[in-house]
Amino acid sequence: QMVLLTTIYSPIHKYITSSMTNGPLNNDAAAPPPLPSMMHSFATPVQPLSRLSELKTLCGSPRELWVTFAIKFLDSLANFSMHIILVLYLTQEFAYSDVKAGAVFGAYGALITAYGIGTGLIIDRIGVVKSMYSGVILSLIGRLIMLLVTASTAGQAMLLIALIIVLPIGNSFMFPTMMIAIRRYTVKKNRNFVYGLFYTTMIIAIFVSGPLVDLFRLLLSGDDNILPDGSVEQAKLMYFAWTPYRGILALGVASTVVECILCLFLREIKVEEDEATRTLDTITNESDSASAASTTTSTQLRTSSFVVSKTSPLQSMKNTFRKGSFRRYMLLGIILTNIKVIWRHLDATLPKYMIRKFGVDVPFGSIIAIEPLSIMLSTPIIAFFAENSESLPMVLIGVSVASLSPIFVVIFPNFIWAFCIFLVLFGLSESIWSPRYYSMSVCYAKEGHEGVFAAFAFAPTFLAQLPVGALSGFLLSTYCPNENYCNGTKLWGVVFGMALLSPLMMMVWWRWLNKEEFDEADADDNANVNNDDLLDEPLLTTP
Repeated sequence: QMVLLTTIYSPIHKYITSSMTNGPLNNDAAAPPPLPSMMHSFATPVQPLSRLSELKTLCGSPRELWVTFAIKFLDSLANFSMHIILVLYLTQEFAYSDVKAGAVFGAYGALITAYGIGTGLIIDRIGVVKSMYSGVILSLIGRLIMLLVTASTAGQAMLLIALIIVLPIGNSFMFPTMMIAIRRYTVKKNRNFVYGLFYTTMIIAIFVSGPLVDLFRLLLSGDDNILPDGSVEQAKLMYFAWTPYRGILALGVASTVVECILCLFLREIKVEEDEATRTLDTITNESDSASAASTTTSTQLRTSSFVVSKTSPLQSMKNTFRKGSFRRYMLLGIILTNIKVIWRHLDATLPKYMIRKFGVDVPFGSIIAIEPLSIMLSTPIIAFFAENSESLPMVLIGVSVASLSPIFVVIFPNFIWAFCIFLVLFGLSESIWSPRYYSMSVCYAKEGHEGVFAAFAFAPTFLAQLPVGALSGFLLSTYCPNENYCNGTKLWGVVFGMALLSPLMMMVWWRWLNKEEFDEADADDNANVNNDDLLDEPLLTTP
């Protein structure tokens, strides 16, 4: 694998170096002036603060930053713990077939994208605080419905309302709003570091979710609704009972209640860039002096009220689509969809597969937690060795590792250790490419129009869940319908084949993705702005 990655990376690195020095494909021509487009900034390393200075700057951050971190952890805990058990919950509590459960799982994710187009426009119009309230309240209602309904006719209808309407709308508010909030509560000099912490907060929540699922399966009655032949005992579905899956949903409800309380501490503000920059320069100088220990700065960063954009939704969408940086980011997201498909299979396919292959006592939640654990352990190493590396080649390397990682479960589908290696490698790949990709979602959006940018830019992420849901149900019902027949080589071979398309497509589109020309729409947006303030840099370092 390393030989393959080196072979891929070397010519690309030479091309980028040549392009930055002499202009693309013309070594004799004079180098064009550096113009700020999204992909050009991929090749522009950030001059970050020192790690000590970055930590000190957080001390003066507004309380809203810490509230956002807490909401992110709780919301991720509720979401990812539910994702792990959703298809099992639908099958064992509502007698859904593999195909039907997969279809509902896929529709739930795809509708987050569909609703996100509308909620992105709403976020720009109503601001961060009201958007956060909207997302939290809708998520609470949806999770309460899922917790309390049974398999009666009315209960089945309420369940679909929660999964197809209420929860997707709530989720389509939450993630873009929190990304925008991080931008408002930080400045460029420490924003990359804070986005890294934000991503790490999500990873910690995912890591905790897996063992919690196993804990609830251990403490509450197990698979009592499943008969020896694998069918569901219909009579038990008509009344409410505390099963492991309802316990996980109850945890999500409790987390969302705490989120509602935390929202009371939010204000519609932003950090003043000029004042904050002077404060950060003071902190940096102090941290470099010998007396830094005795003069630790605790200066509060100055904030001001944020005025919500009054631009019409139609005009906001038009302005967003005109930006070449947005179109390139969208293309990159579409290319990476097949890698995101692997991630969704960890929820939609892996739990059922492991129960049917290794028995009902297999701790699939803890096994899935290997992936976020790998991310947490590998991130500092990646940050140390690739702190100033160019982002786009790093994304390609990470995507290449991710696409190759399922090969172990294709060759050795009957061994748990093969799944552990697969998850370790997949987590390593995530730590290479994922933070850099996600930080671009709002960093290249014009202030006040981040909601539209984030909604469309993240569309491929959630759209990936639609084919995964349908494909997962088909693969399970065809290649692993029960414990008596489970062909892991064919099942995971399909996933592996799809994943290989992402790095290949990225290399095919490389020249356009790395395009350095400055788009006319970008120039119009930034014509009267100082060059230092044109665009935020992508995430080049992670904690």
